Amino acid sequence: MVHVTKEGETYSEVPLNGMKEMGNVTMKKTILQELPIPTHLKEYLKPVGAKNDEFHVEGNIQCLCGNNSFKVCSSNNGNITQLTCSSCGKEMVIFDAGKHGYDGFVCKDDFLDRTEPLIQYVCKKCRNTDFLVDVSISSQGKEDFLEEVVNGDDSFKPEDWVDGFEWITASLKCNECGAKHRNFIDVETM
Repeated sequence: MVHVTKEGETYSEVPLNGMKEMGNVTMKKTILQELPIPTHLKEYLKPVGAKNDEFHVEGNIQCLCGNNSFKVCSSNNGNITQLTCSSCGKEMVIFDAGKHGYDGFVCKDDFLDRTEPLIQYVCKKCRNTDFLVDVSISSQGKEDFLEEVVNGDDSFKPEDWVDGFEWITASLKCNECGAKHRNFIDVETM
């Protein structure tokens, strides 16, 4: 599966059945399919694997500096999770339940205690604080978002569908010992 970035949007190139003859060259027909990468993660989430489509995307978080190792801090039982690049120090919030996902983005349902401090996550096996971060996003898809939200509310645009995702999962892998911390974030956002 090839992932293509076009006009700021990330797409999967999906092969269609059949081949197209062009002179002596046989070409596979493909379509570009948008991936449900939320706006706040577009620069950081790098899709991985062949199973990404309009309804689901999995990938690795990578800083703009090219580094993929992060300090991880969270509060509100993971409902606010912030990463800090271990190389350049850039901070990024990968999930804030009061702002991201269907309930946060569409419903504006912010129930979080914003005075609760962020706590740094430490590997349970070796006490290291640097991690690789894998994220999985599930979406209801563009058409459902358009029908349920955009058609009934002028404040949303069709391209907002990526921000109204329905589930987010993030897993960590310790850079020191390789221990996997699965489902560090595992939140249904609808």
